[in-house]
Amino acid sequence: MRQSVLVLAAAALLSACTSAPNSGWTAREGAMPYESARAACSEISYNIEANFITCMAGRGWTKAKK
Repeated sequence: MRQSVLVLAAAALLSACTSAPNSGWTAREGAMPYESARAACSEISYNIEANFITCMAGRGWTKAKK
């Protein structure tokens, strides 16, 4: 039961991230398309937010500060 709750929570979080394209991100001139950058960085960041943000910056995207 607990495992299925965790799976549903993870799915909800993932769908929230993918349903708001470039939410909180700003493109610099010459930036890679957002979806391409997000897909590439998701694969190589190992789910570490700092790695993901650095990767996105290298592709022309900056994250708005909270």
